[in-house]
Amino acid sequence: MELFTNLWAWFSGLFVITPAWMTLGAWVAVGLTIFIFSFLYKDNPFFKIAEHLYLGAGMGWWFQVYLYSIFIPKVWDPLMAHQWGVIIPAVLGISLVTQFIPRISWMSRYGFTFMMGYGAGLAVPAGLSTDFIAQIGGTIEPLSRMASMTPFAIFNSLLVAFGVICVLFYFFFSVEHKGAVKKVSSIGIYFLMIYFGAAFGNTVMARFSLLYGRFDELYTYSGSNYFYATQVILISMVLYFVVHALANKGKKGTSEEAA
Repeated sequence: MELFTNLWAWFSGLFVITPAWMTLGAWVAVGLTIFIFSFLYKDNPFFKIAEHLYLGAGMGWWFQVYLYSIFIPKVWDPLMAHQWGVIIPAVLGISLVTQFIPRISWMSRYGFTFMMGYGAGLAVPAGLSTDFIAQIGGTIEPLSRMASMTPFAIFNSLLVAFGVICVLFYFFFSVEHKGAVKKVSSIGIYFLMIYFGAAFGNTVMARFSLLYGRFDELYTYSGSNYFYATQVILISMVLYFVVHALANKGKKGTSEEAA
């Protein structure tokens, strides 16, 4: 553990934050952002570079998270304290990696079986308490204090309760949907459409917030203190695509003349 700490301290000392490093980081951030956006034009080598770097950096990040958050505190330290019981879950976890080795890939079944069973055992009670019991409580609880609520809050609570009942009728398949049941279930469809629309809108807003963040960095790093990183990289890529398109056009014309 001390060896890891010393190596990390030495490695961190190599990258002390300086204006030069900040400028280099700005150029890298702008370059990778524009490389990713270049896919909107067409698939190209710049996008592939950014894609592979993103995946590689993500894998490296998760490796160090697992190393310092799971392996060292939950496997290495207990073993150093002679707590041999951690060997069993450690072996089951390591068995998951054997799926990449065809000759012993059968060993990964034991790790996956334990993980699926344990995960199902955790998910079922958690799902019942959050997606079922909590939803019922959230629908009924406002109705118990209607005397102290404003007219708009009372209307909102009744509307939510009515919508829940209509949606439940839509998923009630024990009887044929006809007559009053069909009418109520049809109203439930509209409530479902409103819910899915709101969920989709929320997702789009979250994605746009990420997009605004990238545009904000492109604008921030376009100043003279960062040597116009955004403009230089963007113009360079446009020139590359123009030259590449002209070169391909020339090759196509030459091949057609030869034919």
